[in-house]
Amino acid sequence: MTTAQHEALVAAFAHELELRDPDGRAAGAIPDPGSVMEQAVARVLMASHAWVDQLGPLYDVRGVMQILGVTKQAVSKRRLLALTTGSGRVVYPAFQFTGSGVVPGLPAVLAMLPAEHVSPWTVAAWLTSPAAELDDDRPIDVLAGGDTAPVLALAADWAQALAA
Repeated sequence: MTTAQHEALVAAFAHELELRDPDGRAAGAIPDPGSVMEQAVARVLMASHAWVDQLGPLYDVRGVMQILGVTKQAVSKRRLLALTTGSGRVVYPAFQFTGSGVVPGLPAVLAMLPAEHVSPWTVAAWLTSPAAELDDDRPIDVLAGGDTAPVLALAADWAQALAA
């Protein structure tokens, strides 16, 4: 981040603070503002690192085009897990791809968990988190191992709970 980016972030923070605490009472009651700012910055920066740790590498559409050997239009027609970042950029977690395609069973799982019921980010976290029902394996790893049935059943149960 450049100095200009830092300044823009500080200005945005100050603007938001003015909107939420126009008379300054809440801010004035903070005994150690420096400590509060350290914690706020750490949380913001750690949150983005936590996603990287959870999901692993991400591809842009060009990377997906190369992996799948298809056009940009074909990428958009595939049932893939696409995540939109805070800046509006669309990225694709690498965990969903094999050397030459998509992890078996993943498109069917994604079809069961449509965006109107659950966000793609939540689906990504679910796919990469150990599941007790899968002997603490991650759903994406079970799919990659070729055992799609238990993950499909788990996704169906989750979808049913979400729709209720």
